[in-house]
Amino acid sequence: MSDHSTMNDDLRYSVDLSTAQARAEKIIECIKRLRKQHDIRRFEYTKQLRVAPTEIPHSHPVLTLSTQLYNPDEILCEYLHEQMHWYTERQNCAGPGSPVIAELKQRYPQAPTDFPEGANDEYSSYLHLLVNWLEIEAASQFLARERVEEIARRKHYYRWIYRTVLADWLTLDQLFRSHSIVPIVPADR
Repeated sequence: MSDHSTMNDDLRYSVDLSTAQARAEKIIECIKRLRKQHDIRRFEYTKQLRVAPTEIPHSHPVLTLSTQLYNPDEILCEYLHEQMHWYTERQNCAGPGSPVIAELKQRYPQAPTDFPEGANDEYSSYLHLLVNWLEIEAASQFLARERVEEIARRKHYYRWIYRTVLADWLTLDQLFRSHSIVPIVPADR
């Protein structure tokens, strides 16, 4: 906490970031615990983790989590989701002109591109069909599949994407296998 005042200003004010700091530290401690409990290192394609309390979680340029989640299972799913973005980059399988994205566009020509059903734009919605599928696949290695699906269904974003991934699981599995995206290649290879 810091106090600020000037001679020309009779208002005394302070900024207290202790709650944000404490929440960020809880996220980091949760990830550390999860790494001890589970072999999630095989899905860590980047080793840089940033916690930014007010930001939307994102993968690049540095994997960033927020402090909105409290449940360790949900934190694990979010962490793996962002890692799967790094995985698709590593595999060079999901750029805007990639064959798998083209096939997803053919299969789902009317994919939503707005929150809360879709992602930020057309490409991102199709990319998230892949990333969200990979998230569920990876998280199911550590949590009961039913629990992972429950978490996916309760998310307030990517709603259509998660519903589609769950409804078309086997079809998407075949598509991703045909492009050698799965089985997921461990990070240490």
